[in-house]
Amino acid sequence: MEIKNVSASELRDRMAEIGNLIDAEGADITALETEAREIKEELESRIAAEAKKEELRKMVAEGKAPEEKVIETQEERKMPELKEIRSSQEYAAAYLNMLKTGDDAECRALLTADATAATGYVPVPTALENEIRTAWEQHAIMGLVKKSNFKGHVKVGFELTASGAAVHLEGDSAPNEETVTLGTVEIKNEMIKKWISVSDEALEGTTVDTMGYIFKEIAHKITEKAEEILIGKITAAGTAATATAVGVPKLQDNPAADTVCQALALLCGQAGNIHIAMNRGTYPAFRAIELGANYGIDVFEGLKDRIVYTDKLPAYSAATTGVTYMIVGDFSGAQANFPNGDSLQILTDPYTDATKDLVRVIGREYVGMAVVADKHFVNVTKEAAPVTG
Repeated sequence: MEIKNVSASELRDRMAEIGNLIDAEGADITALETEAREIKEELESRIAAEAKKEELRKMVAEGKAPEEKVIETQEERKMPELKEIRSSQEYAAAYLNMLKTGDDAECRALLTADATAATGYVPVPTALENEIRTAWEQHAIMGLVKKSNFKGHVKVGFELTASGAAVHLEGDSAPNEETVTLGTVEIKNEMIKKWISVSDEALEGTTVDTMGYIFKEIAHKITEKAEEILIGKITAAGTAATATAVGVPKLQDNPAADTVCQALALLCGQAGNIHIAMNRGTYPAFRAIELGANYGIDVFEGLKDRIVYTDKLPAYSAATTGVTYMIVGDFSGAQANFPNGDSLQILTDPYTDATKDLVRVIGREYVGMAVVADKHFVNVTKEAAPVTG
């Protein structure tokens, strides 16, 4: 029977039995020593795994997202070996050869069976993965969003209504029980894809550095699409929370000295890391107000260093009445869930366009996004021009 299938109590009993067998006549000391070492390692491994589980339970109980938390099992102990392989120049060369030829045999020969079984595709070399991973982390808006790695669709609860606390004096009757109504936002995962074609001639002289540029471009486009989806969800949100959606207040106002101030007043008290998202074309409209007042006012209320620019919102001058041209809020009030991890999956297809001497490089990101915190954003929309004359 394999040690991993034996209970911890039975292993401890066996360890005690080995202690008694050492002094027995004809005892195989070497075999007993080996067995004792294996049992000790197994028990230590289980203790470590249980400690990680307990840490995860504590995080969940405290309402924290277990980002990058993985409970180690016996089968996963080979991962450091996989990381070393993927970081080697030999593997990088084999991967680039696979891109050029479509033959992944050399890559799989370098990988363990466990490494490929877990993913179903040939993993990207570490040097290339680092290029694509930073696209999300360094992105102005998406880098501010809360991240999680839960499998399947995720339901996030939020407080819809609740009664407040009360002061209780000694001897008084018990205060009324708190009445809480919870809402639930569901984060549905979807596949974002981007692919480009690279000629055989270009691939022939490709190095890890030049291929990193191609992968980075794919990651950038996928992250841009994710930003577009998220901003679309924020601008389309209702102003009041419901049982299945949080509220995003709306401020209809053209650029003025107090526009940002008014937007801040509509945020809830829990919105802390506040940023202003807008198109670069909107900035001059606010800047002109400051210049007109000889810098006597700060139209951005001290948030000038927290302006993030995006082309997914129209410039104020191009927006029509009622359209959001600026978002003020705490982007941790949105959540992105990566069921398969936040590293892009890169696939290559040398066959579809083989007659054109082209190889397709395909990037995929499985992610779900939603606004999960009530009143953490304010949509600032364009107001109709006043009628004159």
